[in-house]
Amino acid sequence: MRSDRFKRVMSAAANSGTLVPAFNIPYLPMVKATVEALKRLDAFAMIEVARLELTKFEARSLAAVADEYNKWADTSITTLHLDHVPVID
Repeated sequence: MRSDRFKRVMSAAANSGTLVPAFNIPYLPMVKATVEALKRLDAFAMIEVARLELTKFEARSLAAVADEYNKWADTSITTLHLDHVPVID
C-alpha cells in the first residue's frame, strides 16, 4: 500500500536526517521530466499539486495531474501529494 511505503520512507528520512524533496507541478509535462530525473538520481520525492497550480498555471485539475502522474510514476521513488488545500468540497 502506498501510504505504508510513504510512512517508511519518511520515517527512514527523519531517522537519518535526510530531506525528502517535493516538486509542485504547475505544468503537466513537468511530471515526466521530474520522474525521469528522479530515476536517474535514484532518489525519492513527492510530486505535489496545490490549488495555485490549478488556478494560476496550466495544471488544469487534480484529476489531470493524477492522470499524468499515473502515466509516468514509478511508485518506488515517487508519491503523489495534495499540497496546501484549505477546503475540499
